[in-house]
Amino acid sequence: MRKQLFLVLMALPLFIFGQQKANYDLAARFSPKKLDKMIFSLSVDPHWLKQSNKFWYTYETSEGKQWMIVDPVKNEKKAMFDKDQIAAALTRIIKDPFDAQHLPIDSLKFIKDENWIQFEVKSSIEIDKPGAKKDAKAEKIKKVFYFEYNLNTAQLNELVGFTKPKRKPSWANMAPDQSKVVFGRNYNLYYMDKANYEKALLNEDDSTIVEIAITKDGIQNFGWHSEGGETNVDAEKNKNKRKPVFGYWSENSKQLAIVKVDNRKVKDLWVINSIADPRPTLETYKYWMPGEKEAPVDHLMLVDMVNYTNKEINVSLYKDQDIAMWNKSAAANARDDEFKPMIWLGTNEQLYLARTSRDLKKIDQCVVNTTTGEVKVLVAEAMNTSIEIKKPELIKNGAELIEWSERDGWAHLYLYDGQGKLKNQITQGAWHVEEVIGVDEAKRVVYFSANGKESMSGGGKEDPYYMHLYKINLDGTGLQLLNAGNFDHSFSMNDNNTYFVNNSSRVNTTPVSSLQC
Repeated sequence: MRKQLFLVLMALPLFIFGQQKANYDLAARFSPKKLDKMIFSLSVDPHWLKQSNKFWYTYETSEGKQWMIVDPVKNEKKAMFDKDQIAAALTRIIKDPFDAQHLPIDSLKFIKDENWIQFEVKSSIEIDKPGAKKDAKAEKIKKVFYFEYNLNTAQLNELVGFTKPKRKPSWANMAPDQSKVVFGRNYNLYYMDKANYEKALLNEDDSTIVEIAITKDGIQNFGWHSEGGETNVDAEKNKNKRKPVFGYWSENSKQLAIVKVDNRKVKDLWVINSIADPRPTLETYKYWMPGEKEAPVDHLMLVDMVNYTNKEINVSLYKDQDIAMWNKSAAANARDDEFKPMIWLGTNEQLYLARTSRDLKKIDQCVVNTTTGEVKVLVAEAMNTSIEIKKPELIKNGAELIEWSERDGWAHLYLYDGQGKLKNQITQGAWHVEEVIGVDEAKRVVYFSANGKESMSGGGKEDPYYMHLYKINLDGTGLQLLNAGNFDHSFSMNDNNTYFVNNSSRVNTTPVSSLQC
């Protein structure tokens, strides 16, 4: 009898579970596509202009998309153009009926000066895709019309015969002066000049393209280009193809720094590709498992892009250490730039990097003299537990630097001189600094994001995850909250650190966007 009762009790949960059904209709009501049709824009995402403090943004409601431009100096916000007027003008040119609520304007950007914009509009007309093979069924695409528009005069010009610049292929790492492009092939480093790169943009398989090998010592699992976790099947399929090279340039385009990783001793990991066609395949790639002795080994290589020679910079200190080069941050007003070179943090003669021990308990902020190869430790971080580190903020090209550190138990900012001598702690207290947003070198003020510091007006702490923007003098005085309010804040500051767009939100409130200074 006890045995029968036990069986009944064991079967009951299975019976109940078997009667439950997934409510797919309810889930579908909250799919991203359906929510996009109901929610529209919830924040302002600014595009800062290069020649002033102005910015533009798009904002969409149930009445359609609006393109706005803001002049903070004049405290002025206005539409970039009359939507009814421009819809009528586009209809006359393209011969498709457009209305103000459904303008298909895309890829808008400023050109020439702050009076002219350029954009594209797709027509309902379908044409053969350029480059499609004639003997195959032609792939159809929408015809694209290109325009420029004057914000002051409302003059709209169709750019007849305009050819949109080709997108940079994933394998191309272009020098800051755009004179040459580096890439990898068969584990070695190659380059081509600008003329040949332009040929490659038109046809990557053009037999007249001249590309020159810089190295010849690259081998599988110890190459100059990214192997990107390729399996043996991928490696064979992509053999002889151009590959991306992850390296940072000096600003004068004369040197290229690359971390070359030796994975030869790392053990193989075998997997089954169950969706391979026509049947599953057994594949392998290099994978370092926790606790294994056979680890990847990083080598810092410096390539002379004038004489096309290379040398290794000895940065070794910790066994199985990790090397992370720091990059120069892009300007806020470069957001819409088509060309964004990968430049190392520092000057033409020195670059900054972090060296981390395998157990993550020791991290060194280092500066490398690219002429002599000297490696100098500026800041040594050490804890009895794993620690984090972030990119240092340089002041006057490295005369001083701001270090983010958790050494006192909280993440804060510290000011060092260019030789690595601590000058003072900038921020302190039982709260968390997230990152540096900007530095005003003339006023010696740093702007940063932080959380866990503010209290609510009625008493008690805010949600410690709510982010805020602050500023403080480099000597640690004058701490000031710039966007008060019991909300989570996101913000975008211009390059002059004079204005920022603040978006405030909370799960139980309506989002609010504002311009602040």
